[in-house]
Amino acid sequence: MSGATIAPALPAMGRHFADTPNVELLVKLALTILGLVIAVSAPLSGVLADRYGRRPVLIGALALYAVGGASGLVAGSLGAVLAGRVVLGLAVAGTMTAAGALVNDLFSGPERGRFLSQQAAFTSFGGAVLLPLGGLLASLSWRAPFALYALALLLLPLVLRLPGGVPVLARTPEPEQPPRWGAIGLVYALALGYMVVFYLMPAQGPFLLGSLGARAASTGLLLGTFTLMAALTSLAYSRLAGRFDPRRVAALGLLGVAAGWLIVSQAPGLGVALAGLVVGGLGGGLVFPNLYTWLADLTPPAWRGRVTAGMSSAVFLGQFLSPLLLASPTGHEGQGYVWGAVVAAGMAATLLILSTRPLLPGTLRPGTLRPGK
Repeated sequence: MSGATIAPALPAMGRHFADTPNVELLVKLALTILGLVIAVSAPLSGVLADRYGRRPVLIGALALYAVGGASGLVAGSLGAVLAGRVVLGLAVAGTMTAAGALVNDLFSGPERGRFLSQQAAFTSFGGAVLLPLGGLLASLSWRAPFALYALALLLLPLVLRLPGGVPVLARTPEPEQPPRWGAIGLVYALALGYMVVFYLMPAQGPFLLGSLGARAASTGLLLGTFTLMAALTSLAYSRLAGRFDPRRVAALGLLGVAAGWLIVSQAPGLGVALAGLVVGGLGGGLVFPNLYTWLADLTPPAWRGRVTAGMSSAVFLGQFLSPLLLASPTGHEGQGYVWGAVVAAGMAATLLILSTRPLLPGTLRPGTLRPGK
């Protein structure tokens, strides 16, 4: 929701601020500046979550989320819109980092894999509802979708009922073995690359679909199709979590995204573009649950907040870089999707090669038996 809810409103926002210099770039930054802010501020959120607990960070972040997100309702200039998005970025860094650490506190093993898949499913279900709703509101006014961010206030009573995590972790000595930063860095790199590819959909999708004849409301519905398919895949896979090597399943998902983006890039009309979004969404639902599962297996308990913060930084830095690295010139809106498909396929190949090695030193690959067992 944090970035993509206003995606259908971007063309109308650009027209409203047409007299602003560099308006075309700045309007896209209203969507993607979140990524830069989160990438920079997530490490601080991780330190706070490890030191003071997950719940206090969540409560403060949700309040900022509502204030910064809804500020677009009254912003009088494009600069003010961007300032509100900066505040929203600080809030998202807090919510993602604290919530991710809390999940690792409360779940482990196959149960954690199942929960992460279910979490990804409900995240995508939220997108499937909020993207079309954002498109419907954008057809009334470009400001209207910003009202959806006030929904964060409804979550505060629920957060107050959450356990605070495992507070003893913040006071125990650091583990003898530090995190395996090499493997963790690889997970970060894959997450960043996937988000560069994924964010073609909300950042450039409205312009591509507009060139094919879609209006704001139908754009939201079409973009929501991707997240709906991802939700169904994540939910279905949650029953199988823990049975397969997460690297292989993530590779399968990336191949689905690559195929979907190739279809979108060549679409002569909205029907074919919809088919590509369906294919890409079915694959996309497998990527993040398995990358997060792999990351959780690599993370010592006392480092959960900080390692999760690094993942948040990687994910949202990818959001910020997406329109810069995969920009499509006007009249050739599908070009970025071709490059996105190439990147996704390359990452899938990397994961398949890595899956020939054990997940952790001294372990066997899923599906194999130890001698004598």
